[in-house]
Amino acid sequence: MNDDVSQNLVIFRVEGLAEPVLARAPTKADDAVEQAWASVREQHKVRASKVSAVYSEWEPSAGDLKFMAKNFKKADCKYSFARPGPDGWERAFAEARAVMAEAHAARQQQEQEEELLPVLWSASSPSAGLLDALPHRPLVPGRLSVAVAAVGRTPEGKVGMHHVTRHQQEQLGTPVEKLFDVAYGALTRGLKLGVRSSGDDVLVSVTRETLLAASAIALPDLYSQLSPHFGGGDLLVGLPCADQMVVVREDSSLAADVRQQVLNSPHDTTELVPSVLRLGPGGLALLAERSR
Repeated sequence: MNDDVSQNLVIFRVEGLAEPVLARAPTKADDAVEQAWASVREQHKVRASKVSAVYSEWEPSAGDLKFMAKNFKKADCKYSFARPGPDGWERAFAEARAVMAEAHAARQQQEQEEELLPVLWSASSPSAGLLDALPHRPLVPGRLSVAVAAVGRTPEGKVGMHHVTRHQQEQLGTPVEKLFDVAYGALTRGLKLGVRSSGDDVLVSVTRETLLAASAIALPDLYSQLSPHFGGGDLLVGLPCADQMVVVREDSSLAADVRQQVLNSPHDTTELVPSVLRLGPGGLALLAERSR
């Protein structure tokens, strides 16, 4: 945890750069944001007109607000801590340290409950542009990929997901292959197959005790695990959302129902657009996606 409140963290989102860039400047300085920008501009050779968002840990001064209005005309600005009057810095710093310590403790607790999991990304997803910043593998080239994220439940019971970026992977020094091995191993723990038969038709539902059952489509041995239930042949896989997978033989009378279930899925589009795929000995093919 960095609790040096005497240094203001300023983060700039710049068009053309895959990840936000950050710099620090003295918190009390009236031109802290301007100083931080000068450092970023020098390091990355970027123009102020390309800045689309600014986050300053501390509320910018009146002087910085004028500088930002003049130079970052398209940028939204957010901050966490209100700027005090000249005599209020000691109290403001103490309150900020307490908030940072509490947030750090909450993050540590959440990280203990997170697991590294594979996440499916559709090329047609509105979020697909972010994939360039993540280490990923193609499943269906140009259509469907898999990346890795730390996933868990927040204290409020919501799903928290932190995608592993290329920068983070390089900082960790972990080979990409190792990241995926760990993620696939975590995914398989808790995976369950439910098999139902009706005459000659077999339907397998793939579920998981927690999240992201659909990511099982990325497992290298998935076909060999499923095919014994169907007697071989090509399989039709329905992914109505990131947490559900339904599998039938492609020539099954149930195939049309699975396709309709996916194409009429009520679930929101996330990184994954609800999809229908063919899984066979030769690999994967994307057959259809729900209209977003």
